[in-house]
Amino acid sequence: MLDASHAVIGASLAKLVPNPVLGLPLALGLHFVGDLVPHWDLRTRHVKRSKLTTIALSLTDAGIGYALGWWLFNQTVPWPYLALMMFISQLPDWIEAPYHIFDWKFPPFSSIKHLQSRLHRKLDLPWGLIWQGLIVLLFIVISL
Repeated sequence: MLDASHAVIGASLAKLVPNPVLGLPLALGLHFVGDLVPHWDLRTRHVKRSKLTTIALSLTDAGIGYALGWWLFNQTVPWPYLALMMFISQLPDWIEAPYHIFDWKFPPFSSIKHLQSRLHRKLDLPWGLIWQGLIVLLFIVISL
């Protein structure tokens, strides 16, 4: 799933679950559930491109998610909790990044990479993006 999608889901959860004791673990767990939904992503793991391009694409993807989450929920959720929920929603991807960028093929980076590889359900465009968009839209509608 795109990191933007994970961030917006995390922002939605921040609105729906204002208690961090419940919200933070839920945001982390829903990252993995979201990856089970057939989805399209930037294929940072399988496309041959420079590491610099991969970093730029990944940071742009994550940044778009933070911007959307902020835009949608900054008036109704305290900003520290909102930012933390969006970060925790993306956390497994942040932990996996050094595996790909720095070739750190040891735990926890390799462990999370192998777990996520087993959970991801990829689907090409346009359906992979459509399903992902519908899930994100559902979270937004429920939380607004």
